[in-house]
Amino acid sequence: MDRVNGAGTIDIGGGRRGFRDENLGAGVEGTELTALYLNMIQEEIMKVCAMAGLSPSEADWTQLYQAIGIMMDALFADVEAAFPYATTAEAIAGALLNKIINPKTLADVLAVKLAAGPLDPAVVTYLNVYPTILAANNKATVTPSAGQVVVTPFQWVWRQFKTLDLAALNLAARTFATAASKTYHLRLAYDVNTGVQTLSLKDLSSAGYNPSALAEGNVAFDTGYDDMIIALVTTSAGNVPTVKPLKNASRLTASAQRTTYVINANASIGWVYDAITLDWARQPTINLDTTNANVTSNDDSLQGFIANTRTRYGFNFLITATSPSGYITCPYLIGISA
Repeated sequence: MDRVNGAGTIDIGGGRRGFRDENLGAGVEGTELTALYLNMIQEEIMKVCAMAGLSPSEADWTQLYQAIGIMMDALFADVEAAFPYATTAEAIAGALLNKIINPKTLADVLAVKLAAGPLDPAVVTYLNVYPTILAANNKATVTPSAGQVVVTPFQWVWRQFKTLDLAALNLAARTFATAASKTYHLRLAYDVNTGVQTLSLKDLSSAGYNPSALAEGNVAFDTGYDDMIIALVTTSAGNVPTVKPLKNASRLTASAQRTTYVINANASIGWVYDAITLDWARQPTINLDTTNANVTSNDDSLQGFIANTRTRYGFNFLITATSPSGYITCPYLIGISA
């Protein structure tokens, strides 16, 4: 097929021949319609209808539309014959050899799998993502009173795959009695084999929970993929609990920056201590980034960064200069993540 080729064509852009209107008052003739042009259009359309198996009909003005549908159906039938769609039952059973899953079937399969509870344990290792508490600042609300603590329901995401709701646990399962002069870890675990979430208050002095008598801040107690520490609970001699909620998220990040130089109180000492409070559920990784040159020519050069007592709750750090009697170079930026 080609474009109109009669007398009086115009360029409609890009060298394409097109039609123009007749304007006898201005002495402009319209574009000539030739038999060749009209026959080309006719035969292009009729070819499509014939290939779809339709007989020409003056009464039916939808034959081109029908022909396109017939030919598309035939094309997809060939594809489906070679790679048929799996049924929901086949997809659930994993019988997918040379079969494809459409979006609706995939949604049905996921609904069935989630409704059934846990995932196959063999699959879980591919989802090694820390849990996230879906609450303000990613922290649980735990209410203390004399001799007990109560956990307010919240939603949380297990392995960035499944959202669980603590409202599924009744008040009794969210209430824990305390004893005087104790240190506890309030924990929330998910059992991949049973699909059950469990809250527990662990006594740090219990041999069952802490057989090696590890220090409370030890990383062994940090949040894992299926078991998170949501709060530190300590009780007074009168059994009054104090609760420190801990932040749980799949990614934990923070930074600390000093934008003006600092001088040790002792002018002969070229270092300074500082501290960062986090209250995270996992021990952080720390890195130092010097963000600029010396603030003034009097500032000493930054030499080192030493972090001490690093736990999930925070850390102390020491910034040192190149000479024992210099100022401390600033600004600096500390990156913190877990």
